[in-house]
Amino acid sequence: MIKYILTGCILLFFHAAIAQTVKADSLIRSLGSMTKDTQYVRFLNLIAEELADKNADRSLEFAKQGFDLSLELKFTRGKGISLNNMGWAYYRKGDYSKGFDFALQALRINDSIANLPQLAISYRNVGAIYNSQAKYRESMEYFRKEMRIHEQLNDQHGIGRSLNNIAFSAHRGKFRDSALIYSHAALEHNSKLGDKYKIAFCLRTLGDIYMEDGATDKAIDYFSASVAAARTANSNFIIETALYRLGKAYQQKKQWKTSITYFEEAVKVAKELGAKGEQSTIYKLLAQSYAALGDFKNAFRTQSAHVTLNDTLFEERSRARFAQMQVAFETEKKQAEINLLKKEDEIQKEKIRDQRNYTFFLLIGVGLVMALWLVAWRRNQFKQLVNKQLRLQKQALEQASFQKDKIFSILSHDLRTPISSLSAVLQLVEQQSLSEEAFARIRSALGKQISSLNTTLDNLLLWSKNQMGGVTDVHPTDAAVYDIVENNRHLLTGAASQKKIAIINEVPINAKLYADIHHLDIVIRNLLLNALKFTDEGGEVTIRYTDDQGNATISVSDSGVGMTAEQLDKLFKINTHFTTPGTRNEKGAGLGLLLCKEFVEANQGSVAVTSEPGNGSVFSVTLPKEKNG
Repeated sequence: MIKYILTGCILLFFHAAIAQTVKADSLIRSLGSMTKDTQYVRFLNLIAEELADKNADRSLEFAKQGFDLSLELKFTRGKGISLNNMGWAYYRKGDYSKGFDFALQALRINDSIANLPQLAISYRNVGAIYNSQAKYRESMEYFRKEMRIHEQLNDQHGIGRSLNNIAFSAHRGKFRDSALIYSHAALEHNSKLGDKYKIAFCLRTLGDIYMEDGATDKAIDYFSASVAAARTANSNFIIETALYRLGKAYQQKKQWKTSITYFEEAVKVAKELGAKGEQSTIYKLLAQSYAALGDFKNAFRTQSAHVTLNDTLFEERSRARFAQMQVAFETEKKQAEINLLKKEDEIQKEKIRDQRNYTFFLLIGVGLVMALWLVAWRRNQFKQLVNKQLRLQKQALEQASFQKDKIFSILSHDLRTPISSLSAVLQLVEQQSLSEEAFARIRSALGKQISSLNTTLDNLLLWSKNQMGGVTDVHPTDAAVYDIVENNRHLLTGAASQKKIAIINEVPINAKLYADIHHLDIVIRNLLLNALKFTDEGGEVTIRYTDDQGNATISVSDSGVGMTAEQLDKLFKINTHFTTPGTRNEKGAGLGLLLCKEFVEANQGSVAVTSEPGNGSVFSVTLPKEKNG
């Protein structure tokens, strides 16, 4: 009965094979008449996706073209899609190290711009590579993350693929009950969709499950149905993997000639895919079948091919390991150089201390000789010193008075408007003269004013505290820069989304510097808020990290309105304090940048700004990379 049902599925899907091949060729022909813009990038990626399970090398070629053009066009969305396709192509080629690297790069970019369909693919790629490395629990977790996004987007085809992947990982991880449940759920779901590729995939997984149970005949039925469905879907990958499974099944039944037929076809398809690892495995199985038949000539030929491919794969893996060892050696070499520099620095410091001691004793001798003269001189200087202190006190009082006036000016200018608006709305609500429709219209604007008011009050309180007692609570430690930037990026995602601004975190995961974590958090948040405020809709804000010997620099660059030289000269000075509305007329007291400067300098750092009108701004914060001494 199973044979008849599965054969019916095969006949139902036969007509789709030609259409699949024509689609990729049609897209490639279309490129010749297109301008190399973002639409061209999309076509390159569509071609890469079409070829992904048919010819991994060609798929990789088109994905790389899409990535290079995306870099040239500064097309972030295109980069995320191209990196996904490159990661999948390397996975299909068996180069899991490169596949994993590109998959993680794609995940970060797609997450930063909230591109959910591509983020789901990034999760799928990472899950597939974990599966290939026998990390099945991690693999299933990433496939479930992928499925949750598809469910959120109501992407039925995506859900079907996720069910397939979870079933496959569950089978390989020896979670038989889960594998069987997810496989049947995938077959039912994908049959409703009529998706030939996904049906072929779950049929192959069911064959694997029954093969492991020892139900060889039942497994053969499912593998045969998988091959037929994969042919209609034109998926060389499923064709090849299902064919060599059929060969292994017939080996179990000791039907050597039949197994050879399937192995020979499977190895041809594996060559087209460029899957060297699977070619090597199939050649080994072929050698076993030929040897069982007594055909030692072909057994020797296929065994030799297996050994040759195995040697090639070993060399490639050895080169990869050598490259890793070389990186480790260079790292150790740099660390040794750093240690040598530290030692030389200690010697130099010791010399300086000796010199200071010598100078100190010399000064004591001179001081004793000049003591009498100093007594007389001091009497005269005392009067001058008192006058100087009085002048300094007067200047300090004038500065304090100026700061008080400035604070009251900020309070009256920047806090009065949102408080007055809130008061007026509350009066209308209390008098029941404001309809729900009218309240809904002003609620969003009122919310923005209250959010701005809250930020202004926070900055004002911190700045006022610093003015009264200075920045005294400085507790520097090794700060994980990426995590702090990422937390603030997520915190401000809502504000960025309102203006369709992409916040891109290009800080390396292992980036560190030596500073007070709370201060650094406030500095990065204020710089990001400032960048979002003056960036037009659809722009970008990018956070980068560079290091140079003992210092590290965090830069926040935006594609906003920029500043004139006169405005730049007024920054970070209370006596020239100014604030301007944002690109959406956002309000602010302008104290955020003053806070940034005070906190950075309290952590032994410095702030720099470069900007031009119309070309955006770059705020750079330089801090020690590690504890001095």
